[in-house]
Amino acid sequence: MERRKGNKEMERFSLDSSVVVKWFSEEEDTDKALEIRDAFVEGRIELIVTPLLFYEVVNALRYKPDFDLDKLERAIDALFKLHIKVAGFDEMTMKKSAEIAFNAGVTIYDAIPVAVAEMENAVCITADERTQYSKLRRRYPIVLLKDVAFFR
Repeated sequence: MERRKGNKEMERFSLDSSVVVKWFSEEEDTDKALEIRDAFVEGRIELIVTPLLFYEVVNALRYKPDFDLDKLERAIDALFKLHIKVAGFDEMTMKKSAEIAFNAGVTIYDAIPVAVAEMENAVCITADERTQYSKLRRRYPIVLLKDVAFFR
């Protein structure tokens, strides 16, 4: 699928798992998360994730009270059928993540999607205001899910 708007580069976003979990679970700002997913499916934006995101999302859903094995497997199928671009797992990404983690006082897990955003000329979207966004927003390309809007 071509990811360009005419001759203009498409907006690119790196997603934190806190956003993707909302695609499968009704929570605060699920509507915003679904707007992002729909904008991607419609070819209006490009999404980039890391391999870690898949594990984090599936683990978070596994512990949702309304999820059983069947519902979890359907969520996994749906996630893979989206064919989201997966950024490479390499030494450069890990070093950039480590740098961000130390500079901002966040976990490596929280730094990884931000590192991908920096490396891919994208913006990271997170729903984690307290432990990720508040610590990273002044120095890194990150926005809070509740502040994102994709207009049709």
